[in-house]
Amino acid sequence: AADAAQVFAPETAWLSHAYGVSEYAKFVLDAGANPPFGATVFFHIPASYDGKTPATLSFVDAQGQVVRSFALHLKTTTPKPAATVRDNWTPIQAKQAADAKLTAIEPGMNRLQWNLRWPDATEVTGFQAPIAAGGLDDTVEGPVVVPGRYTAVLDFGGRKSEQAFTVALDPRLHPAPGALAARLALGLKIHAALDTLDRTLNQAIALRDRLDGAVAAGKLAKASAQPALRALDADIASLVALQIQSSEGSLLHETKLRSHLAYLAADIDLSYDRPTQAEYAVFDHLDRQAQAGERNCTPTSRRVNACSS
Repeated sequence: AADAAQVFAPETAWLSHAYGVSEYAKFVLDAGANPPFGATVFFHIPASYDGKTPATLSFVDAQGQVVRSFALHLKTTTPKPAATVRDNWTPIQAKQAADAKLTAIEPGMNRLQWNLRWPDATEVTGFQAPIAAGGLDDTVEGPVVVPGRYTAVLDFGGRKSEQAFTVALDPRLHPAPGALAARLALGLKIHAALDTLDRTLNQAIALRDRLDGAVAAGKLAKASAQPALRALDADIASLVALQIQSSEGSLLHETKLRSHLAYLAADIDLSYDRPTQAEYAVFDHLDRQAQAGERNCTPTSRRVNACSS
């Protein structure tokens, strides 16, 4: 049907550090801008769409594995937050707003920009990552895909429209055979370690909040809760610097394992090549630390549960 949901074939998406629109381009009014990095996907949504029909846009690799999937939702006409409000958003709030904008659709033609990455890892509740400031990014972004054939799949109410496209490497780069596959493999290991660590931390933080709430409500004596709270605080503080609450907070507070894993992922991102032996060694070291930290958090969490039950 002419008004059916349909995805259109994307142009070749290029993997390169010398490509992509600058975040400051909108402020340079007398110059053009490069296209944004990633795959630009155009798709049509039926005129009858009211937000009730489930819709997703997914990206599948040549082996049939879903690399990334975006749940789409109806675009609303809510007023744009004032600059003073946006300036005071936490990084998590800013990310949520950006994701909501990215996946908002309406009847007719739509566009989604995929950054050629696997899904983000879980972020730690209450953590505000410092800015790179010329150094490495401290984010939970997933690793970049390898060159190859991919398929954009639009699923609208169970009916699918598919189009294949190519992700290609900058022709000026010449990594050895298998180098980028090795880069992705290590990136996925770091991603899994970071995600598991952050989930464990979030469970511990939620338990601490619950225990604090029980004390505040008078349901639990403060003296009874203090040993468990101190142990939980120590375990959390050894793995993530929750004191960092500003863009340059790492100048005042030492970064912890949560950030060190993210920095390693960012370091691998710097080069379209096989990771170095040093990067493999650093991951092995950080992964052992992460597993030990998770083991320490688990018995502490059990003590908190016993204390608050």
